[in-house]
Amino acid sequence: MLNNIDSQLGSLTSRIDSIMIMRPKPSPYPLIRIGGKGDGAYLVPDDLQGIKACFSPGVNNTKDFEDDLTDNHGIPCHMCDFTCDIETMKTPLREGLQTFRKKWLDVDGGSDSITIDEWVEGEESAHNEDLLLQMDIEGAEFRNLLTCSEATINRFRIILVELHGLSVANDPSRFEEELGPLLRKLDKTHICVHAHPNNCDGEFVLEGSSLAIPHFIELTFLRRDRFLQKPNGRLYPPMLPHPLDIDCNVEGNAPLFLDGDWLDEESLSSMPIQELSTWKKVSLLAQKLEHSRQRIQYLESENKWLDSRQKSAGNRIDYLEQRFAELERPIRLYLAIKHLMKRSYQRFRYKPTGSTES
Repeated sequence: MLNNIDSQLGSLTSRIDSIMIMRPKPSPYPLIRIGGKGDGAYLVPDDLQGIKACFSPGVNNTKDFEDDLTDNHGIPCHMCDFTCDIETMKTPLREGLQTFRKKWLDVDGGSDSITIDEWVEGEESAHNEDLLLQMDIEGAEFRNLLTCSEATINRFRIILVELHGLSVANDPSRFEEELGPLLRKLDKTHICVHAHPNNCDGEFVLEGSSLAIPHFIELTFLRRDRFLQKPNGRLYPPMLPHPLDIDCNVEGNAPLFLDGDWLDEESLSSMPIQELSTWKKVSLLAQKLEHSRQRIQYLESENKWLDSRQKSAGNRIDYLEQRFAELERPIRLYLAIKHLMKRSYQRFRYKPTGSTES
């Protein structure tokens, strides 16, 4: 029994250690927002000078992030997505600065897919040049990043990735299939400097702890060597939420924010910085309260409708029972007459030929 408990505690501790890789650390560069004011934008360290190109799989016909990066920061972008075409994109490709391949980013070796290593080598083969990776591919990020070579991972100065299905954290065996190994792989070469919960599917609590984790999370990683240089002689503590974060990825859903468990003591002690974040948090709490109030109103309205339907159904049942009671006697009489007629018919039909009446 004790060995089993120790094993469970060890598993939980190990998972928490891996999950805390997503806990943002102070950044040597301030964060800027790229991609507009809506879903699909990211907070990025202002360390873009010298980045040769961005690789962005899964554009889904919308490339606000890539256009912002190209138009305002002069960084070419390579995109791929098998679900769309150049003609269906909301904005045209920037000639000479943006490329598109109609392929899945995947590791299956199919003719309609390409791996990260193949893609990077095909577009930017100079291994001494830094790149940026922006990835939101609905769960396929795990197998693609886990199979990506360390050399290619190291070429990405900045990695922006949305992780999906974090609820596997409550299943130790499934956690060790993809999420845990991926976080530990990224931690070898990069450090998380920002995290933003996507409110599309709410959050859950890690069993055995009080840690609330969103089902979907957007992460910003900066390569470790960039921490050796501090351009302004300082580090910028993380802010959760950051003033530049959007309130909601999905309007109509309750907003989410990461609580104090997602900040270390040093970051929490940076009071001037955290005061800015607190006001943002208060705003989100007010929105969450308003969302809850509207949800309660909706449920109350739904209950009234259900009560009305139940009452209507009850009235219908009463009416049908009354009609059945009214028709029961005529139906029984009809069935009795039908039975008698059937017996009389059978007696007449099978009467012997030539018999006489007595």
